[in-house]
Amino acid sequence: MPPIAFARRFSAALAFMYFFAAAPATAEVEKFMRHCDGKLCAYYRASVTIPEGWVEDPEASRELGVQMLLPKGQSFEAAPAKIYVLVRYNREKQPVSAIARDTYRDWRERAKNAKVAKLSDVARQNGKAAFERHQFEAPKLAEQGFEVTSLAADSDKDGNGYVVVVCLSANTREARVSAEAAYMSILTAY
Repeated sequence: MPPIAFARRFSAALAFMYFFAAAPATAEVEKFMRHCDGKLCAYYRASVTIPEGWVEDPEASRELGVQMLLPKGQSFEAAPAKIYVLVRYNREKQPVSAIARDTYRDWRERAKNAKVAKLSDVARQNGKAAFERHQFEAPKLAEQGFEVTSLAADSDKDGNGYVVVVCLSANTREARVSAEAAYMSILTAY
């Protein structure tokens, strides 16, 4: 690795470690401002616990506006399963079930013959409303054909409403199943 590339990666790793060392221990949504399209835009992060054997991909997280988690040692392109966390501002404080309907509609547009099912809810460690879980299977899709998406209402320190979406996305059923323990650890620790 060239010295400049190493220095950049090392600096990025230090910044990444600093960010997570300063993160709060309790589940809460944090708001940041970043440059987008020549102006400042709000970016929201959930304080999730990264599972053992997984790492956050800072580049994919920045590019996609989510917290992108990958199995250690896997690149974004090669990872058979990915976990991402998206936080949406919920100004009207819609119930999570209403937002889940939008997710179902998106899945059905991606694959007309998809199987979509509601799974059992997952209680949260902090006693807040449980994660509502849904499973999507579309074996004919070359990518992201097997997903589990969980949604929960949350707030920031000022009481603003958000929806936290945690998605396990895989290209095969086997990859999804092998990543489920890591995925569930995020949900139960949040």
